[in-house]
Amino acid sequence: MADLPIPQRIRALLDRLNHQMYEKEYIVSMVLLSALAGESIFLLGPPGVAKSMMARRLKHVFKNAKTFEYLMGKFSTPDEIFGPVSISKLKDEDKYERMTKNYLPGSNIVFLDEIWKASPPIQNALLTVLNEKIFRNGEKEIKVDLRALISASNELPLKGEGLEALWDRFLIRILVENIEGDQGFEEMIGLPGGQSEEELVPEDIQISPKEYNLWREQIDNVKLPPHILGLMTFLRNSIRQRNSTLEPEEAIYVSDRRWRKIVQLLRASAFLNGRDEVHVMDVFLASDCIWSQLEHKEESHALVLGAITGAGYRKLVNVQPIRDEMNILRKEIDEAIHVKHIDKVEEARTFKDEKGTSFVKAQRFWGDSDAFIQKEKWHELTEGNEEMTYMPIFEKNEGHYRPFQTMGVKKKGAFLIENKGKEYKIEAEWVDKERIEKQAPSDGLIKIWNSQIKLLLEICEEGIKSIEKRQDLDEPHLKTHLFVPKEHAEHVAASLTSTTNDLLNLKLEVQKTRYMYESITQGTAGAS
Repeated sequence: MADLPIPQRIRALLDRLNHQMYEKEYIVSMVLLSALAGESIFLLGPPGVAKSMMARRLKHVFKNAKTFEYLMGKFSTPDEIFGPVSISKLKDEDKYERMTKNYLPGSNIVFLDEIWKASPPIQNALLTVLNEKIFRNGEKEIKVDLRALISASNELPLKGEGLEALWDRFLIRILVENIEGDQGFEEMIGLPGGQSEEELVPEDIQISPKEYNLWREQIDNVKLPPHILGLMTFLRNSIRQRNSTLEPEEAIYVSDRRWRKIVQLLRASAFLNGRDEVHVMDVFLASDCIWSQLEHKEESHALVLGAITGAGYRKLVNVQPIRDEMNILRKEIDEAIHVKHIDKVEEARTFKDEKGTSFVKAQRFWGDSDAFIQKEKWHELTEGNEEMTYMPIFEKNEGHYRPFQTMGVKKKGAFLIENKGKEYKIEAEWVDKERIEKQAPSDGLIKIWNSQIKLLLEICEEGIKSIEKRQDLDEPHLKTHLFVPKEHAEHVAASLTSTTNDLLNLKLEVQKTRYMYESITQGTAGAS
């Protein structure tokens, strides 16, 4: 079975690791992924939810793996984690060195329970081990062949305890809970006791040290397509925008180091899924890498989901520059085919009260005083209508317009009304009024515009083909991902569809832009 393709082999390993584990498939897959990516993982959950079992099972994945497991306490010493000081070295050679065999520095798989109870000296040594895979043993620096460090606790690190640096080293943070479903619960409590896990993973699918090191090199060569880089940038900007409205203690903080490690995790996921480049589906894994406070866990998932749905493939074809070019061209066409003329026209002069209501003025309506009619009522009057139209007539008193009487008036001319047999002039004024006149563009302009339209349409077509090609590449992997639940595939498919629709809509807008001048030239040709 060692000759199996890597994805099938990982699938077989996951099947064995999940044997008689219930509702833990995703957690188990992340524990395995963290080990193969060379990253550390933190499991948050109450006692008795199989946190230590997952760590113990992981050792069976690797051939001849050396393991170390320890339950931290407030009185734990570095000797218990990193090995006791060699008395003979100290006595005979005056060297302060630890005997690291069978302790953390000499192990491949490490499980540290109740990690936050570690003393400061242990924490400081762990920082170097986790970040650089190096342990300083006296005067020497030992390269630690650490494939997985799994830590666990039933609580998150307390603020103000100086644990921030250590907490930041655990790339993946997973919540582990009790079995929820009845079926899984009944199967679990019905298991016989005293089962051995020594033969849990067949030797022929175990990973040798040579394979592990080769895989790590190949993971480094996994490509990051431009649309994935754009997606990660979009996610980071979404987090920044979210943080900008909140107090610092409520922020979701992701360091530059974590972003690099997240991307390396995505590379590992892509490689183990049999791909030579990162897929949008891989990015879902980031949701368990960016939260630091438990109350941010669901929000972090929503941020990643929003980024994938809204920007998963945006950078595959950058629509905005195409739209900008089209808008510039549309403005140029509009200015060329629409000629503006300014005409002097006579209109009723408008007066407004403090509420913004518009009036027209009927001159000398009350002897020497003027009257005012609401402008909308004035527009309702029809010239030549012999019937009186009754409406409120206003007077102006100390700057205020107040209704004085309801009277019947007729419209006798463009700016003339009649009331009780007398005619009154509506005050008018001459104003500039813009008139747009269409004109056919020159043949030279049409030739230039046709060339630009053709180029924009070709770019749109190339973009659509690029997305279709990407769709052909990505769709086979959507529902077969080793580490991401298949129900997430619909969001990736929606992102692909959304990007395609953006380009189709843009193509339609470009065609409409061409019609702006074609309709005039065709109309001119028809008229001639």
